Amino acid sequence: MVRFFGFVLSLLVFVTPLTADAQGRARARNADRLGAIPLAGRVSVNEEPAFARGYADGFAHAQEDRRERRRYDPVGHRDYREADQGFSRSYGTLEAYRNNYRAGFRAGYDAGYRDDTGKRR
Repeated sequence: MVRFFGFVLSLLVFVTPLTADAQGRARARNADRLGAIPLAGRVSVNEEPAFARGYADGFAHAQEDRRERRRYDPVGHRDYREADQGFSRSYGTLEAYRNNYRAGFRAGYDAGYRDDTGKRR
């Protein structure tokens, strides 16, 4: 009986990291399939969806603003104000999604607005 429980315990210790790794690979495939996050401003695929979507949107808006020589203004974008792009009820409440989306948007905008030296224009 003791041998059986020892075997089950060792099996659990061995299998748990494997399933966690498989879940991480699935998230990575889904993030790449969605293709929303630019390579230059890629965030971890383990981020939650609102932050990742906000980051990608902020990064894209910042690059456009920089290219068009507009001033640094992440809050001036409608996407930031509405903050509901990509929302699904399965993610939780809309208010929580908006908070995380806006945090991601600001981080992505800041990264996208910088020039090659890492400084804001």
